[in-house]
Amino acid sequence: MNATSTITILSTQGFTGTVTLTAQVTSGISVIFNPSGVSVLGGAATSITTVQAAKNASIGTYNIIVTGTAAAGRKVLSSSALLTAVVNPQGDFGVYAYPYSITVVAGFTNSTSIILYGKNGFNGSVTLSATVPFGFLGVMGGQNPVKLTAGATNNTSLLVSTTTSTILGKYNVTITGSSGTISHSCILAVNVVDPSPESLTLLGVLDRLPTNLTLSLRNNGNTPMTLQSYSVTDISGDMWTLANWTGPTLSPGSTSPAVISIGSSCSTCTYKGVIDLFQQFVATHTYLITITTKLNTQFSFTVVF
Repeated sequence: MNATSTITILSTQGFTGTVTLTAQVTSGISVIFNPSGVSVLGGAATSITTVQAAKNASIGTYNIIVTGTAAAGRKVLSSSALLTAVVNPQGDFGVYAYPYSITVVAGFTNSTSIILYGKNGFNGSVTLSATVPFGFLGVMGGQNPVKLTAGATNNTSLLVSTTTSTILGKYNVTITGSSGTISHSCILAVNVVDPSPESLTLLGVLDRLPTNLTLSLRNNGNTPMTLQSYSVTDISGDMWTLANWTGPTLSPGSTSPAVISIGSSCSTCTYKGVIDLFQQFVATHTYLITITTKLNTQFSFTVVF
């Protein structure tokens, strides 16, 4: 950390000559004069003074005595002045991942946030990099570099991707933020696991309309699940089918509503059964709803309307 000041040497009683500047300083502080020998030819002359604080310098106020000396015949002339320097904490920043531990299913992706925060008035850009262990593991960052202003917090995303060839197990990804000579790192723990069989649960019926049912479905597996088609069968075996359903995609552990339409509410559905017998849901009747996922896993649920 550096700071500058201007030292002015004034000539009195017609003094001319070279004034040599020195400083009495405390450990951890150094002073550089430019020039250190100032030629005074009457009037005034100046020297630029740079005060440097070492990294281990204590925070606080320092009194620096600046002395100028010169020879005048057989005499040595000197004069001193007090220079006050204040050493403040160096601007700094911190970096961490939130969450700091994620699970990634082999062949899929997951993400976390990289949080950065300024300390001691830090104001600048932080460049992020990631050190990834070998094992078919990839990372892709969002905003980089990340701009930080004094007292502020900012963040960017980090996407961790795997392939079906990724070796199962635990990995440590080192995230490093750098700005000038300042550098800090954090560890993101990544656990790569094998996909488990798809698991879908019916939690309940959210809404009932003559040609619509809204189901509450939960993904109990560890992989994202996309619902691709469904069929609805009544007690007589009459069936409505939607083969190209734009159903919801459920993240692992998440719950989502899914609208099941028949009859006049589903123009792209196909009907198989007695003509006009099953055109809407009937109160107290039981229906079998079969849902097929993108991976061709079928789940059947019995619903009483």
